Amino acid sequence: MDYRLNIQLRDRHGATIRTLGMMERRGYRLKTCVLGEPDGESREMTVTVMSTRPGDLLKRQLERLHDVLDVELKPAEAEAQQTGVSPMIRRV
Repeated sequence: MDYRLNIQLRDRHGATIRTLGMMERRGYRLKTCVLGEPDGESREMTVTVMSTRPGDLLKRQLERLHDVLDVELKPAEAEAQQTGVSPMIRRV
């Protein structure tokens, strides 16, 4: 299953690498990663991961990292449905 996580990180040297490394070591495969500009004290990272493991387990593990300020978890499929994105079928 795919999960989307919105993560707020402290703007510290190496925080992004430590966070992504922890996800990989825990068995979550990174699909996408978008990192926002720092605002002086924090920065936002949005990642999509794939795993057979539960997403709430990853959320709890991320919340234990020192540089992580907040984590929001959503199933990735739910977002596509909310935005009205649907596959186009072209008939010729």
